[in-house]
Amino acid sequence: MAGWRRLMVLAVAMVALGRLGAPAHAAPSVPSEAQCSDEAAKNERLYGIPTRLLNSISVVESGRYDRDYKATLAWPWTVTSQGEGKYFPSKVEAIAEVRRLQSKGVKSIDVGCMQINLMYHPDAFASLDEAFDPVNNVGYAARFLKGLYGATDNWVTAASYYHSQTPHLAAAYRERLMKVWEGAGTQVAAYVPPKALQSVKPGKGPLPVPSSSARVEEQRRAWREQQTAMQDEARLIAAAYRQARLGEYQLRRARMVELRKARGLPADGY
Repeated sequence: MAGWRRLMVLAVAMVALGRLGAPAHAAPSVPSEAQCSDEAAKNERLYGIPTRLLNSISVVESGRYDRDYKATLAWPWTVTSQGEGKYFPSKVEAIAEVRRLQSKGVKSIDVGCMQINLMYHPDAFASLDEAFDPVNNVGYAARFLKGLYGATDNWVTAASYYHSQTPHLAAAYRERLMKVWEGAGTQVAAYVPPKALQSVKPGKGPLPVPSSSARVEEQRRAWREQQTAMQDEARLIAAAYRQARLGEYQLRRARMVELRKARGLPADGY
């Protein structure tokens, strides 16, 4: 069923991209501090993402405190590399920083509202100008999140995997994200843990006291189950991540083929 859901997601996204036509750009009348949230709200409606979930991810990714709004808002001209994030006054300055980093051989760089990593998402954008455009940056993140949801069938889990496919990193990210999302006044769906980790209510009446060897064996069995559950979770995360990345690549390629055909160019080649 997950495969069919994923195909449906790809079909809907392809239709949306076809209707959009040429790449759009954030309206210049929208101030920088509002561009990320504005695009997040649009994409939440477009892709059926729970209200303010995408916006909450953007706040966690590129948020900075705004004194005028008295709130933490996502900033579109954010660049992060080697664990250090920087907020620039304009797109031009943010692009200049990325080029400076690239000239030094730095490859892992997060950019824009949603902090898309240029190394792990090499085909996401045609240029740095496009990468920092909130319309393209947030739109890509929305499709990526939708792909993760198609693979996991759980919005909270999908949002956790947006940041990392490593279980303990995904769990830490989820905890931070949930605080932001709950603070936004939304109703958060309960996270459903793997079945192997679900607690079992004890039955009524006194429980038998196991022998020493029985207790040791019980501890070993519990440890093995926990390890199996963690491995299953890791595989689920990795599969979701790969599936979403593949979907984004297919969308990107289809879009480029259509653009080349419209210009009278062959589908492949430059």
